[in-house]
Amino acid sequence: MYKLLVVLVASTFVVACGNSQQQQAEEAAKKMEQGAQQMQKAAEQMAKDAQGSSADMAAGLQKMAQGFQQMAQGAAKPVDFELLKGAMPEVGGWTRTNPRGEQVNMPVAISRAEARYTKDNSRVELEIVDTALSQLLLAPVSMFLGSGYSERSDDGFKRSAKIAGQPGFEEWNSEDKRGEVTAVVGNRFIVKGTGHQVENLETVRGVVEAVDLGKLAALK
Repeated sequence: MYKLLVVLVASTFVVACGNSQQQQAEEAAKKMEQGAQQMQKAAEQMAKDAQGSSADMAAGLQKMAQGFQQMAQGAAKPVDFELLKGAMPEVGGWTRTNPRGEQVNMPVAISRAEARYTKDNSRVELEIVDTALSQLLLAPVSMFLGSGYSERSDDGFKRSAKIAGQPGFEEWNSEDKRGEVTAVVGNRFIVKGTGHQVENLETVRGVVEAVDLGKLAALK
């Protein structure tokens, strides 16, 4: 199973990022494979030791933690969350709350900021996350960025999309009037808007695209 995940993630990175970054994608996939192998072995050992001593269980948990650490290798230092707060835009016609942020270094180092935009009965929650190049965080999002991915139902759709020129993913539920627009900027920053009681997906996309994505990508 983990090999299938690695192949999917690697191929998605190539599609989303271009052939010039194929080597980077392959290296990321190798790290994920190594970590996934270690976690699988740890899980199997823990199952065998389920009736054993607490020391055996502790050893299994330690191995699993090492697997997660291996998958997160190669990450950079996240930018200060105050910089992400500063990237939260004012959007015409919407009332914005004061941006809030946080920064953590365990189990994976990230920083994030969020703000809420309201207009009448509609609201959009905007979040910016600096994954610090952690493949562990980017992989779940990147798997849906492949060109041409789409899914439709009576309630709405999910599909890959370009968001202000960046690889992204969008989702719409017409019954709930709920939409999500996610952009991955510089293979590092995740910008996500979630709309509630909005008339259409373009409303949410407009809030996400109000972020200066070029300026965000330049943050170090």
